[in-house]
Amino acid sequence: MHDRLSQRLRHGSPLRAAALAAALLALMFVAACGGDGPSKDEPDAYTKHVVREALARLEADGLQATIDYYNSAESVDGPWYVFIFDENGIMVAHPTRPERIGTHMQDRELRTDSTGYYYGDVLASTTESGRWLTYVFHNPETGEEQTKHSWVIRHDGLLFGSGWYE
Repeated sequence: MHDRLSQRLRHGSPLRAAALAAALLALMFVAACGGDGPSKDEPDAYTKHVVREALARLEADGLQATIDYYNSAESVDGPWYVFIFDENGIMVAHPTRPERIGTHMQDRELRTDSTGYYYGDVLASTTESGRWLTYVFHNPETGEEQTKHSWVIRHDGLLFGSGWYE
């Protein structure tokens, strides 16, 4: 298959070659993610999968469509939902706490949990490698403050995160 693809890429139009390369990358992404992804019984792996899906949506649909989707109730999967900060550190997506949209990631009042832990600087220092962040946050399923484990990653200046609750 690889040889046939190489021949087509060498002999086809540049547009066709780009389309084939994009399709191959999409297939590799699906294979790397394991099709439907990991089980929710593995919350760390599933959380990273949710964030990877958000990044794939960004690449496929663009920024505004991605923001719109992750501000919708449709995007919430039990305790998993995606939050997004723009390149200026402003929250642009949060489907369960829309009142936080427009706030800065380093707003000390909003980013200090009920135990007194301030996590805004940790958010701001997140890199393309990603990091885990543990803090207390309102669980939309239970309505209570609970320990939350979020995986956050920077991509093209944007910060994407999702998490699960203990």
